[in-house]
Amino acid sequence: MFPPDTTFEEVRCATMGVFAPLVGIIGSLQAAEALKLLAGTGSSLAGRLCMLDLRTAQWDEVRLARQAHCPVCSARIAPG
Repeated sequence: MFPPDTTFEEVRCATMGVFAPLVGIIGSLQAAEALKLLAGTGSSLAGRLCMLDLRTAQWDEVRLARQAHCPVCSARIAPG
């Protein structure tokens, strides 16, 4: 998602803290996605980045295409 030469300000959880309910929500979403994949049911979130703004309780979604030069995703079989 970010080019390797991109610089950004790193904010550590140890410094800024973590909003515990948010961790539970995202963990539950990940667990549900894993169960869906194992059971072979529903539609996968593959190729999508889901972001939750808990201040407004709004989900945003970004679709990400495979990059031919990416060492991680270029050789993988397309989700289906």
